[in-house]
Amino acid sequence: MKTKLSIFRICIALVAMVGISLQAFAQTNVAAPKIEVKDIATQKALTIKVTAPSNTISQKMSELYGKLFAYMGAKSLQPVNAPFAIYYSFEPNGNTEFEVGIPVGSSVEGTDEVKFKEYPAMKVISTVYVGPYQSVAPTYEALKKYAANNKLETHPISWEIYLTDPSQVTDPAKYQTMIYLVVK
Repeated sequence: MKTKLSIFRICIALVAMVGISLQAFAQTNVAAPKIEVKDIATQKALTIKVTAPSNTISQKMSELYGKLFAYMGAKSLQPVNAPFAIYYSFEPNGNTEFEVGIPVGSSVEGTDEVKFKEYPAMKVISTVYVGPYQSVAPTYEALKKYAANNKLETHPISWEIYLTDPSQVTDPAKYQTMIYLVVK
């Protein structure tokens, strides 16, 4: 009985050591995002551009995407790719100037608010971020570091392409966002 108890204690100690080692390994070896430089083709889209308080971006985006989808529905249009946002300026404690858009397959007449745009082909530094939108800052830092290390100059704007629909995927930890920094 004493031998069985000793073996049991050794097993518990080994499991505890392996568990701690695996936990430490997981915390220190989080995979860096895969970053690449790629060329993006021209893109047609319906867009709305606004300036809004930075702490209201989520709500404002929901409102604006609602308007875009309603306009597309009235024109019997279908999106040809995922919705996106272009950030022209961002002040965490101030205002953010941004544009939301939905790619379309052909030229479409817009309105005073809903604009049709054709974005030119561009070279971008790109990665896919997985997680809640509020925690994206380290991914932007990784992209900026990649640009600096590879002597790539970027425009001050950034693109986010929302690969995951929050109405379909309710866990923010599973949201996928493609991020572009545009190369000059």
